[in-house]
Amino acid sequence: MHEFIELILNSAFLWIFLQTSWSILISVFYYFCVPWIVWGSVFITVGIKIARIPPPNLQIVQEVLGANPLSLKKDNTVSKEYDNREQFCMRVVAHRGGGYDFPENSLTAFRNSKEKGCNAVELDVWLTKDNVPIVFHDETIDRVTGKTGLIKDMTWDQLKTLNITHNYPLKDKLVDDEKIPLLNDVLEMCSNNEQRIIMDIKDTRIEVVQAILDAYKKYPKLFQRAIVSSFNPIVVYMIRRKEPRIVGSLAWRPQYFSRTSYSGFEGPGPARYNNPFKHMAACLLNRLYEWAIFHCVYYIVGISVILLHKDTLSQRVVQEWHDRGIRVMAWTVNLPSEKIHFSRLLKVTYLTDTLLYEKDM
Repeated sequence: MHEFIELILNSAFLWIFLQTSWSILISVFYYFCVPWIVWGSVFITVGIKIARIPPPNLQIVQEVLGANPLSLKKDNTVSKEYDNREQFCMRVVAHRGGGYDFPENSLTAFRNSKEKGCNAVELDVWLTKDNVPIVFHDETIDRVTGKTGLIKDMTWDQLKTLNITHNYPLKDKLVDDEKIPLLNDVLEMCSNNEQRIIMDIKDTRIEVVQAILDAYKKYPKLFQRAIVSSFNPIVVYMIRRKEPRIVGSLAWRPQYFSRTSYSGFEGPGPARYNNPFKHMAACLLNRLYEWAIFHCVYYIVGISVILLHKDTLSQRVVQEWHDRGIRVMAWTVNLPSEKIHFSRLLKVTYLTDTLLYEKDM
């Protein structure tokens, strides 16, 4: 079924290309007029220029991200161009605080990342039913707590007592149960620890924009320490439209809209939709967005970082983004052999679930 849908979409794109080419030839050589695609391109270019939010000042971006790993010398030290600022380089990011070492997105995990010497963490943001920003990854509480329910349908009073160590494999080594933390509590801890923070916005409701802006207002240091990221470019765009000083990022992986997961070796995961028409629409959206994010969406949103699935990265991809002035980060890299590959060969920052045996963080 998947191959058939792919064939239909490829045929449709081929037909659109051929029809457009034919229309241009007719306009130029038969009617001797400017093709409609020229006027349309001019109109869209002007619209993109008007809508675009430029990225923050380069000095701010470098303050948040530190030295680019691509500038590292062979001995893994920072190039001289950064010596007059600071020696910070974001090589490793604790994904969900390091969700293999301690329960993901827990205060203990973020505390452990600091103790391990990791200078950057990634966390996930949702809003509760009563618009309280919390640090949690899934749309539901099922996987982590063993209970059932949607985050957006539950209040903070209902969520704050839940145990997030229910399915944690190493929970026997924990002294106490872990609870879902408030975003403000995590930001305060990481800010006091002088850690960089990647906030992955999972919620897509308009209220999350104000919640993030309120966090930056409460903790002004975030302007020099934090990155706002999301798979949804509209969320990052709205946040940066309100506050252009915020360093923005977009996350991407293949078949995000049609599949729940992806692996370069195992292939796409289960379909998001059982309805074949919804699935076909999602596949079409995959194709359109994959082209758009690499050609215009990144420019409109004004991102400084892009988080890419590790199985999509190559030296060519890293260089293409580097030429655009955008830092590449790989997720999620857990095997020691992969960590060596991404840090030494591709020279990119990577997100990892475990900080065991890490060096040069």
